[in-house]
Amino acid sequence: MKNNLDEIIKERLENRLEWKNYLGWLITHRQLHMNAKKKFYEDKPLLNLILKLYFLPYNTMKYFIHRCDCHKFEMIETEIKMLKKVRDSKDEQSQ
Repeated sequence: MKNNLDEIIKERLENRLEWKNYLGWLITHRQLHMNAKKKFYEDKPLLNLILKLYFLPYNTMKYFIHRCDCHKFEMIETEIKMLKKVRDSKDEQSQ
């Protein structure tokens, strides 16, 4: 049972690290896109306003998806810390 639990913790930790990398990549690219969009519309305020109003429902949905992904990223970071503590405490107990 102990070896099985160690393997599960190891696999879960690897999975969470992969998801953290993916979500970090996704959030970074979204922020880069938002910064480029802001810079593009700096000198076109009327067009920016019209497009923001026209795409308000879509932009609202994208905002909540972004916030949800940021929340998942923070949860995964917390889970990684917890899994590392559990793994380290298991290693200390086995010695």
